[in-house]
Amino acid sequence: MKKWFWIAGIAVAVGVLLLIQSRNGEAPSPGELAIAQAKRGALPIRVLENGNVRALEVYEVKNDIKAVASLTIAEIVEEGYEIAQQDIENKKVILRFDSSELEERLVNQSGEYQQVMAAYLEAAQEIDIEKSEAQSAIKAERQDIRFALLDFQKFVGSDAADELLAKLGLPANQEAVDAYEENETKAIASAFDPQEISRSPAKKGEVTQLPSLADAFADSGGVIDGIDFQSLIEENVLGDGEAEQKIRRMRDEALVAASQLSVVKESVEGAQRLAEREFITRQTLENELVSLDKAKLNVVRSQTDLDLFKDYDFPKEAERLLSDYEESLNSLIRTKRERMAMISQRYARFASSERRYQLEKKRLREIEQQIEDCVVYATVPGFVAYGDAKNRSFYRRQTVVEEGATINRGATVLTIPSPDRLGVDLNIHESNIKKIATGQKVVVELESEPDKTFAGEVSRVSVLPDSNASRYNPSLRVYPVTVELDDTSSGIKPGMSAKVTVLVDELEDVIFVPIQAISVEEGAYYIHRIKTGSKLERVEVKIGPDSDGFVQVVEGIQEGDDVVISGVSLVEEAEA
Repeated sequence: MKKWFWIAGIAVAVGVLLLIQSRNGEAPSPGELAIAQAKRGALPIRVLENGNVRALEVYEVKNDIKAVASLTIAEIVEEGYEIAQQDIENKKVILRFDSSELEERLVNQSGEYQQVMAAYLEAAQEIDIEKSEAQSAIKAERQDIRFALLDFQKFVGSDAADELLAKLGLPANQEAVDAYEENETKAIASAFDPQEISRSPAKKGEVTQLPSLADAFADSGGVIDGIDFQSLIEENVLGDGEAEQKIRRMRDEALVAASQLSVVKESVEGAQRLAEREFITRQTLENELVSLDKAKLNVVRSQTDLDLFKDYDFPKEAERLLSDYEESLNSLIRTKRERMAMISQRYARFASSERRYQLEKKRLREIEQQIEDCVVYATVPGFVAYGDAKNRSFYRRQTVVEEGATINRGATVLTIPSPDRLGVDLNIHESNIKKIATGQKVVVELESEPDKTFAGEVSRVSVLPDSNASRYNPSLRVYPVTVELDDTSSGIKPGMSAKVTVLVDELEDVIFVPIQAISVEEGAYYIHRIKTGSKLERVEVKIGPDSDGFVQVVEGIQEGDDVVISGVSLVEEAEA
């Protein structure tokens, strides 16, 4: 069918040429025109194009070593070498780069890595040391709190101490101290939490104002300011504390001194009576008077000591002990803050050291990996080709691939086409590209095997025209299309020339005529058909798809109509 269409077309063209030469410009009669009959039947819609077979999957070996700008080829297999499965199993070397520069970098990087690793380990040890020191310091602070509380309770008595500490809101026992420390520790941890810091109410662009020196000491008096410690004595709430015992002892001493004074007074009075009667000497009387003075002074001294202790020593010592206790509580929290800050600094240094360590470790591994990548082993079967198989243009300068050649970073050294997936690259003219779609079946004929056909289908249709094709002919618009072959086991090789027929559609039971019968005028399509009596009639028609020199006529003529397929221009000139 296809060959018949071509033979008929050629015969018609020859006939028209002879007719034009014989008429010498006179209008031809219908009997002298080339005529064809409108047929009804199947009209296959096909697009024919030539192309070249290529491997759809190509394994490329590039210079992917990023550490240096270029490498020298130290060893390479010859071009055309066929990699077999045995080569893959034996890990045959197909390419080796000179890695001496990378090995020198590896030595330098190893030294840098060792230094950074030492700093990293040291930072980790500093965290452990800082934690241990913090634990010891906090333990000592807790001990100071216990001792300070015991000293205060011992001095003023446990009942008075509990009452006074409760009034001041200070912990009065170890359980309360532990709860106080736990609450303060939570506040400290929150202050050092990055998430809590990020929730700060400071507005964007607002600068945090630090307190002035005056503000920092404005409230430094503590919670014990204004406490009347003498009232503890007056209210008799000291209990069995050290202060109460001392007051009792001093009171007893004052009473003893008063009793001794009474005894001495009686002794002096008796001595005076005896001295008047000259029973004793004047010196003995004076000695008695001296004893009386001493007794009086002892009474005054005892009372003064008691008053001084009540008015001065007791309040001073009580306030000192209470202040020591309060300060021990503050010192514990202050120590925790300081140690937390120091530990945070150690963690920050450790994190920085760790990032640097990981970075240098990564660099070391990258250099080691790149040294390994300088040796390329056989991993896929196929024939070895030098350079980039996609860019073998005659006008493009190719990188020289041979032993001793310098290969720039990113350049392709070897390509190994896969024999398992083969296809044909086509350039479809813009007039036919709308007919092409992925999944369409194709028939491929190879020039090397003209008696065979191979099946396949369209696997890719470019949405943009080929820029290289329009470089030399700006008016040419062709679109790259890839066809994948179904069977690749018949000795098909990349680079073979192929003729591809794309089976676009199969129109069943349609009317069609040779495409030469169609003329176009102002966007409308016309046909000249022969009426009864050998007269010509110009008819407007609607057409459908065309293929192989024939076009579907959707509306305007019937099956069996005779239409003019050539010489129409002569008829139109005669009619004009």
